[in-house]
Amino acid sequence: MMIDNNFFLDTHDYLKKIATDIIIPNIGKLSENEVSTKDDNSKVTTYDVIIENELIKYFKNIGFPNIISEESNSELTKKNEYLTVDPIDGTRNFINGINKVAIMISYIKYTQCEFAIIYDPIGDIFYHTHNNSIFKNHEQIKPQNYSNQIGFLGEHAKIYFKDIITSYTEKIRSRSIGYDVIEAIEGERSFLTVYGSKIWDLFPAMGFLKLLNFETNLPNMEFDYSKLEKKIIFYANL
Repeated sequence: MMIDNNFFLDTHDYLKKIATDIIIPNIGKLSENEVSTKDDNSKVTTYDVIIENELIKYFKNIGFPNIISEESNSELTKKNEYLTVDPIDGTRNFINGINKVAIMISYIKYTQCEFAIIYDPIGDIFYHTHNNSIFKNHEQIKPQNYSNQIGFLGEHAKIYFKDIITSYTEKIRSRSIGYDVIEAIEGERSFLTVYGSKIWDLFPAMGFLKLLNFETNLPNMEFDYSKLEKKIIFYANL
């Protein structure tokens, strides 16, 4: 698989088709039998599964055999290379008709992120990283210069991170890590907290946040673990 501009253009076209055919017609219009609750109390819809299967088929057909996805996880983190897929990041928003959802993808090779994708299906905005650069709709963009900290901390997080974020403007969570990262890319959020994340949303987020020069309380920023149960904060260094 050649990872070049044509690869990202083709992937954008495919994700746009998924958005047009599946996400946009169904957001906020699901019936009760199309939504279920998983063991961790998170929600899953029939469309999460449909989109995930479509993405797995698409990426396997173009040369990515090892794929870790939200609804069909595996031990592929033991491989040297694998793709991660989050079909609908912000499932509760999708259920409730809130236009803050994202499709998130990352390609990990030897603990490094070769590329990450965050796609806004409602606005048809395609963000990706490659060769240590960030692109928005295939045009390279520069990291924002933040003048103040803006983001959300819950009451327990204010105590936990009191020495990291001391003064900030509150901005509520979007309830989608991918959408929070989009806001960070656009300069609308300078920090975000992640609790008990899984790799299919954490790794794509990290792919962007590293290039945005965000600091973190992680011991390192390598992509070498199956999941993290700890509280993580990413924040701009003003």
